[in-house]
Amino acid sequence: MARKRAAIVAAAEQAFVRDGYAGSGMESIAREAGVSIMTLYRHARTKDDLFAAVMESACHPVDMEESVKIEEVLKKPLADILLFVGVMFQERIRGAKTTNLLRVVMTEIRRFPHLGALAYDGLINAHVERLDSFLSTRAGTSGMPAERRRQIGHDFFERLVGLDDYRVLLGLPAPSEQDIRRRAELAAREAVAALERDQPVPNLHEL
Repeated sequence: MARKRAAIVAAAEQAFVRDGYAGSGMESIAREAGVSIMTLYRHARTKDDLFAAVMESACHPVDMEESVKIEEVLKKPLADILLFVGVMFQERIRGAKTTNLLRVVMTEIRRFPHLGALAYDGLINAHVERLDSFLSTRAGTSGMPAERRRQIGHDFFERLVGLDDYRVLLGLPAPSEQDIRRRAELAAREAVAALERDQPVPNLHEL
């Protein structure tokens, strides 16, 4: 099932980038993926579901080597974790897959305005939710008001996006590794400071 899903997502990505959203059909994607149309529908009931899956795959690729690296990073202080996430996020949103899919959205958004929400959910909201899920289980941040904790996470990712992203979309040179790291360090520092300021005061009876 995992191999079939990977083949479906890969075929759908190629179709969307090559033919656009309007020009891509479920049956042709199934043929390119080497699966039946019924198998495709078991993985994605609609073309929107398929586009969301493609965006999810581009923004959150499954990579065993990266998974091992993440497990190691999670043992480090929060500032180091956020720095890692900040660099990784920037690399993903400016990667070839994500850039090509965003260009599809920009080309077809007048006819299919809902593509904007699908792309934003996969590109931004999914990252915010994953970070919030992690912070909700971490000592020192788990007791914060959920709305405030999520806002700090949103602000963190917002600091990682800038004019460089327009340059990439327009086919101009991407920022250097040093620029990416510098932006991630600043965003991590601001997020840690905000989280420390807003940590709940411990109950004296619990000390």
